[in-house]
Amino acid sequence: MSPTAMTRATAPKILHTHHTAFRCFDAEETRKFWEDVMGLELAAALSFDHISGTNTKLDYMHLFFKLGDGNFIAFFDVPDHMRPDLFKRRSGLYHHIAMEVATEAELEAFEKRWRDAGLEVTSDLDHSFVRSIYTYDPNGVQTEILWKSPQYKAILTKATAAVPKDMKDWTEKTRAKKDAYRKQHPAHA
Repeated sequence: MSPTAMTRATAPKILHTHHTAFRCFDAEETRKFWEDVMGLELAAALSFDHISGTNTKLDYMHLFFKLGDGNFIAFFDVPDHMRPDLFKRRSGLYHHIAMEVATEAELEAFEKRWRDAGLEVTSDLDHSFVRSIYTYDPNGVQTEILWKSPQYKAILTKATAAVPKDMKDWTEKTRAKKDAYRKQHPAHA
């Protein structure tokens, strides 16, 4: 398919995210956090002895925690392939998962629940269109609970209208840095 034929309008419609998957250090510790603290149902704990679709031997477990909309947060427990860097806490700029609650009171209830569980909580970050709290799960995954402010729709409508200009401005501002990086790291070209 030529690049000109590949547009948003020609793409099949994606319905929603089925699951987002992360590595976990220990399936039971992960279950305690996501089921007991977060209140999600562990809908499946699937144990395998080979990589699906291959003959490669590997013992691992794939956990699926069900969200209120029927989608999942998933984890892989792969005891034979652990490295410390896999479970290091990182800034949310690298990766994080954000989940929405319906009311401001529910956001505050999660903050209390997390503190009662002895978790470190970064709280009450007001991003103007959402209010958020953050913690980390046992695997170093930054976990965010957010509540949409009453201005959410208006702020996002304005931001959506500005997308073409904002993308053009950002690309122009960062192009030289990215071209220099690509020159030094041809694998990213």
